[in-house]
Amino acid sequence: MRCSLLSVRFYIILNKHAGSGHAGTLWPQIRQRLVAAQIQYEVVVSEYAQHAILLSEQFAKRIPDKPHQDWVALALGGDGTLHEVINGLTSQHREYPIPVTYLPIGSGNDFARGAGLSLNWEKALDQILQCTHATNYDVGTYNETIKKERGLFTNNLGIGFDAAIIAQANQSRSKVWLNQHHLGSLSYLASALSVYYNQSGFTLTVHVGNQRDIYPNAFLVTTTNHPYFGGGVGIAPEASLKDHQLHLIVIEKPNFFKLLWLAMRLVFKKHLSSKSVHYYQAQKLHLTVPAIEYGQLDGEEMGGRFFDVYTGLTSYPFWFDVTI
Repeated sequence: MRCSLLSVRFYIILNKHAGSGHAGTLWPQIRQRLVAAQIQYEVVVSEYAQHAILLSEQFAKRIPDKPHQDWVALALGGDGTLHEVINGLTSQHREYPIPVTYLPIGSGNDFARGAGLSLNWEKALDQILQCTHATNYDVGTYNETIKKERGLFTNNLGIGFDAAIIAQANQSRSKVWLNQHHLGSLSYLASALSVYYNQSGFTLTVHVGNQRDIYPNAFLVTTTNHPYFGGGVGIAPEASLKDHQLHLIVIEKPNFFKLLWLAMRLVFKKHLSSKSVHYYQAQKLHLTVPAIEYGQLDGEEMGGRFFDVYTGLTSYPFWFDVTI
């Protein structure tokens, strides 16, 4: 879909709470830029968890399902806001999907890193407003059969250590202060040591095609769509939003000194050669965990549960130009 700049209209879903209120603080400046550029837009505010799903679903219902749409859904927030918006848009099973984009002003902003969207909101806004056509990127699909939940993830689906860190970091009082000083990723690091001592290894079964691998002491299990998680940690350096592959990293629980060594190797993107790290690339993966473990989707908590989850890939049109 190609459109001239002035013909594109943006349906803006603003999550004022993203980045511990950073998105709400920036909105007057963003609005001023939109007005100066004579951009047509409509804005609604996400007031609570999963409200953006409802708002984008209602938007998709009223836009005719036909080609050459001039509407773009714009999520103002972080990865969690983007996650909700794209899941709301796709709940209507449209033949001609409405393009989506987001301004990365949340805590982690990992999808922006993976896509090449600037982490500077003004530059990112230029990449959005000067875009002339949508580009298809890979997004993950999931079907969790125990709780009968399904949908999309743009970043990753995690079970175990990373999900427990997110659960603890979201409850941390320091996260608000760190986000206000643009240090949101440190809130995850601050929770890591505490979670390490409380997180036990668990049994994981990985099904890939006809292959079945069992890990009795799994610790971190992340299925990712691009290299990053946890606010810029390069967990899958070879991953790409256009390689049509999911990347699964399984880490067995190391002792504390091995954990430090592994963390150092992770910084230099050498961790995949470690004996305790197992790496898969596939278009479809089936994971089972017969114990109550934390889960996360794009940094949003799934809670503690058993898991029987099928993951796959599809594509979706995104509206930003990374060459700008």
